[in-house]
Amino acid sequence: MSDTQIKKIIEDFGSATKRAIDCGFDGVEIHGANHYLIQQFFSKWSNKRNDFWGGSLEKRMNFAKAVTDKVFKTAKKYAPKDFIIGYRIPPEEIHDTVGYTWHESTQLIKTLTSEFDFDYIHLSLPEYNSKPNDSDKSFAELFQPALGDAIKEIIVGNIMNESDAEDAIRYADLVAVGRATLIDPQFGLKIQEGRGNEIIEKISPEQVKKSHLTPGLINIFSDPKMEPHLSGRESIYDLHQKGTLDESVIKNGTGASYNLDNFKK
Repeated sequence: MSDTQIKKIIEDFGSATKRAIDCGFDGVEIHGANHYLIQQFFSKWSNKRNDFWGGSLEKRMNFAKAVTDKVFKTAKKYAPKDFIIGYRIPPEEIHDTVGYTWHESTQLIKTLTSEFDFDYIHLSLPEYNSKPNDSDKSFAELFQPALGDAIKEIIVGNIMNESDAEDAIRYADLVAVGRATLIDPQFGLKIQEGRGNEIIEKISPEQVKKSHLTPGLINIFSDPKMEPHLSGRESIYDLHQKGTLDESVIKNGTGASYNLDNFKK
């Protein structure tokens, strides 16, 4: 990507923020997770640049900082004062090699929260109580010093029932629930109404209909080769239509594919 292309993409984040404001959304979350572009710039595994946008840790932060700056400036100009802005990040990127560890990601978050008035930071975790290999503390605990008192912390990761949610809230200010609400869209309502024992924890052909999942989501969740796994998904394998997903994406197994040439100068 050229410098001009990068700056155009940063402007596009501002345009996306403006569209969210115009549509009446309460806020936006800057998506620095799930191997999307912001994370790719921060990761030394995917970012092989040696210019302003890559190389040292500080330079690998520059894209995230520039995007954040554009989002905040757009919100200040067009959004109401109570417009919410958050940032989502996985504490570590470790696979065959290391993209970054929590030591680096906490530095990024500390830098961002010192320069921008975030409402929350959202940690993307495989398990809500996950810990790094070199600490007895959870990632949620390790990130709290970088947030201060005003910025809230959200955690996510395998929260599938009321008991999980009650335990997870001990680690952070808020918990996010993804897969469980795909299975049972009334997950939160049932807990609120004291019906947590009625939460449906396994997907089924009947629940697919009740949840009104789109054809695309049905095809992904019913594919034995794809992530994320929904509990009980064996019951919906017959709903999968082969040949509808790009083979390279299936091999990747995460729903994302990479071309490192795009990140070289």
